[in-house]
Order: sequence, then C-alpha cells, then structure tokens
Amino acid sequence: MTDNMIIDIPELRLPRDMAWRIKFIEAVEDHARRLGISGRFKVPRFFGYYYTGQRAVVVAGLWTVLVDDAELLRRLRHTVEKITDRRFNIASATEGGEPEFMLVNDSHDGSCWLWDYEHGRRFLEASDPVIFGQLDEYPAEDDAGQGPRYLGP
Repeated sequence: MTDNMIIDIPELRLPRDMAWRIKFIEAVEDHARRLGISGRFKVPRFFGYYYTGQRAVVVAGLWTVLVDDAELLRRLRHTVEKITDRRFNIASATEGGEPEFMLVNDSHDGSCWLWDYEHGRRFLEASDPVIFGQLDEYPAEDDAGQGPRYLGP
C-alpha cells in the first residue's frame, strides 16, 4: 500500500456536468426524498470515481453511490488504464472490495488525480480543511470539564 500517493493526470479532463450525466445527483436526491429530506443536494466541488468489481461507484462528500452502467463510465475506466499503462488500478478485484486507487475529479476545471483509496476517501468526505497547527488551538474539554464539545445540527 502506498502512503498518501497523489498522481496528477493532466491528460484527462472530465466534463463539469459528469455527475449529472451519470445520474449521480439524481440518485442522491431520489434517496434523500425517500428519507423525507426536503431541499436540494448541495453539489460539492470534488468527486471520486472507482469500481468495485464491475460496478461503478461515485463518492461526493458523505454520499457513496453505486451508479448504473454507462458508456461514459466504461470509457473513463479504460482511459485511466490506458493513460497509466495499467500501473494504477481504480477497480477492486471483487465486488464490495476497495481498489488501490480512486480517481478524484475537480468539477470546476475537470482536472483529475489518482489518490490512494484511503486518503482519497478522507479528502472527499472532509467538510472543512484543517491546517495541522490549528488542532492545538481547540480545547480538549469544555469549560465545565465535561470532555470535548461537538457542534450539533
């Protein structure tokens, strides 16, 4: 396993509306509606793409969705394999498994990187960036000595 490996793929640019084309946004909003959540999905800037077996998976924020097979996704997988000479795999060998890498896409400009799977997930699921030095600025306990405080909804 690699340690926080990021590989730039300047040859690959994805369309800004990729998440809509492959029906990821529609799937998230449909699921939220079934859960009784009103409103619209706030589309994040970064998306992750990988395959578990032959099934395409898209990650954005805390949403992970198995999306239906689409020509655009099949081409994406083959393009990544071709560009990297099959050295970096974004597909797990078995269904339900985790691949070695995932493709992370910036929907603002279409740029793409391969990140090792674990760090790519952490990046995509993060809601606020934190600089390492900032962690020391937050108290470990609240004023009453009750332990750490968490902000709720």
